[in-house]
Amino acid sequence: MRPRVLAQVCGEPAEVWPHETYRPQSVVVGARLADGQEVVLKASGHQSGGAEANTLRMATVAGVPVPPVLDEGEDPRLPGGRWMLIRKARGKPWAPPAPNVRASARTQHDLGCVFALLHARELPGYGPLNDKGEGTYARWSDWLREALTEPLRFLHTGGHFDRELVTRVENLFSSQAPMLDRRPGVLVHGDLGNMEIFVDRRNRVVDIVDFGDSVAGDPLYDFAHFVRGGPADDPRSAAILPGIRRSYAAHGGAEPENWDQLFRIYDVFNAVRNAEFCAQVDLPWLPGLRNKVDQLLNQLGA
Repeated sequence: MRPRVLAQVCGEPAEVWPHETYRPQSVVVGARLADGQEVVLKASGHQSGGAEANTLRMATVAGVPVPPVLDEGEDPRLPGGRWMLIRKARGKPWAPPAPNVRASARTQHDLGCVFALLHARELPGYGPLNDKGEGTYARWSDWLREALTEPLRFLHTGGHFDRELVTRVENLFSSQAPMLDRRPGVLVHGDLGNMEIFVDRRNRVVDIVDFGDSVAGDPLYDFAHFVRGGPADDPRSAAILPGIRRSYAAHGGAEPENWDQLFRIYDVFNAVRNAEFCAQVDLPWLPGLRNKVDQLLNQLGA
């Protein structure tokens, strides 16, 4: 069925291959067309395909290197009923940063520029974006709390988080709501990791992909989520972020005085959602993530 959609849009493809996706309600298919061009068809029940296509266009206008949207349309057989067709990303996924973190200084510089360009685009509303590029919540804290409701319920009913820990997380976001709601609402990628960053042979960033988790929200949210999809002791973020922050400031990115506090709050948010994912797919990182949530709450005085 998916090759049929591609054939209707582009003609019969010479080759088709599936892309791995961690969302069961998403479809991502790569194809090589008869003229040799490589494209990607994407549809998602998680977020409107029209919303992601519009977000890619906003990123392009902001100056961020992203694959152009070639076409989009509707098909009830696909998740969400909407699809978009984009050019395949150039280069190759960035491989950070085991022994080569120093060698990737150019990548860190470019990523600081990418964040600064994205965060210069102010948006109306907060939270997930609609097809018009607007956040769908009136307050930033409202979306943060609602986005944690189901993960916390799942973790508690499954015996992974006790009631005390769940209550402490809920109280943190309730008590900090006034401060969070004063934060700006800008274009935030929301899920930038090494598989979303494509570089050339000189480690220059040539494409950024996967804007399906983009939101209108606090710029610090992007930093706290950067390469944070792994275990609690994943060393990548701590190794890479200092260089990105220096570049971000050099490109006009603003750093609030309470950076550390905000970073920890969003780190709690991210760790809770990662813990839910680990419980669902039986990854061994759950105990470490639970301990991380507890330690962060202690540091925040929650």
